[in-house]
Amino acid sequence: MRRWLGLLLAVVLVSGGVVYTVEQREQELRARASAPTPVRTTKPSRIAAAVAARRVAIDTILVRRAGAVQTGNEQQFLADVDPLNKKLVAAQKILFANLMEIGFTEIGYSQAEERFNPALLRAHGRTTYLVRILMRYQIPEVDFTPVTTELGYTFVARDGHWLLTADNELDPDLGPGAHREAWDLGRIEVQRAPRVMVIVEKGDTRRGRAIVRAANEGLAEVTAYWPLKWSGSVLVIALDETDVRDARFADEDIESAASTGSTFSSLPGQETADGTVAGGYIVINPNQRDQVDEILLSHEITHVVTAALGGYEPLWLAEGAAEYVSWRGIEAISGPGEVVKWEQEVVDTAVPQLSALPGDSGFYQNSADVYGVSWLAVRFLVHRIGLPKVEELYEDMARNGVDQGSRDRILQDRTGLTEATLWTALTTYRPQR
Repeated sequence: MRRWLGLLLAVVLVSGGVVYTVEQREQELRARASAPTPVRTTKPSRIAAAVAARRVAIDTILVRRAGAVQTGNEQQFLADVDPLNKKLVAAQKILFANLMEIGFTEIGYSQAEERFNPALLRAHGRTTYLVRILMRYQIPEVDFTPVTTELGYTFVARDGHWLLTADNELDPDLGPGAHREAWDLGRIEVQRAPRVMVIVEKGDTRRGRAIVRAANEGLAEVTAYWPLKWSGSVLVIALDETDVRDARFADEDIESAASTGSTFSSLPGQETADGTVAGGYIVINPNQRDQVDEILLSHEITHVVTAALGGYEPLWLAEGAAEYVSWRGIEAISGPGEVVKWEQEVVDTAVPQLSALPGDSGFYQNSADVYGVSWLAVRFLVHRIGLPKVEELYEDMARNGVDQGSRDRILQDRTGLTEATLWTALTTYRPQR
């Protein structure tokens, strides 16, 4: 790290702090349009040199900011923040404190691609540089591998130096959940247990500890009732925010008590169209923070445990498995009577409202009890082939169920049923008492 930083600084000093402006960019484009195509060039253009110098300068800033987090140096973290933007300086102090609170084993920032926004160029001046940033980090015990999220930075050149003058102006153009991580949303505190990490607002200590206890119990239920062996830790975010990561509790998810969103070792579109899922974090609906219990968290933790398998499983299987685990927990607490009652209600009320297994499209907007039907389907398969084989089915689907043909082939090979014949079996299913 020191050798790389030293090299960057050396290049910046040689470059002489050249500023690349919008006006220069336009001049370069006009010159290229009118000039004949050169057969051979031996010297880069003035603007190309300025672009290269700018990239090195911004890389240096990003390396310096990451190093500041690793060494706990707030002054270094703020060194390249525009001092005239007092609001940003205050927010960056909070961000630094939050990053220190979490304690990353790895953190780094890199430039992705430049963005153009005429309104922002007019607002900040002709030296404005807008760039999409990739933040790569790893939370100990929680992330098995480093994961990536997006940011959008606005830099301006002033007195020969580049300064970060905004970190939210590109947010509307970024992917879902970008710049909405827990550490981006106000001052936080972290409560921990050996395999649980809970993030709440600063001072919300009692609630954080209560959620830790519930998460420990939920994790024990998943370990007991789902065969996949998993040694990771659970991250639960419980803030007074309706939009955290890709959870949107202010609109279509308002009825959801919690949501588990994926983390990505490579983002969608970065290396592959779908990205590479690394794991998942749980986000609690702010209106449900006082109702969090082990039943809710056992459902969500099941999603976390299965997150990195591939993500191609149908939603009826994903949600059905999570409901299966949570209802096993209910059965352990309340006895089999509650499960029997619920099963009969699903058979009598929920199944007649559908004409097939719940599809992925519109699953969460369906007014029918798609969770109950999904649970019934998994429960039926457990009775038919046994829980260990259902877990193997899940893994195969998650890795290889990329389309309906693949899903039916996997399902038929492992159960003797397709989705259509499984649905037919559910419509004629009568629970054994």
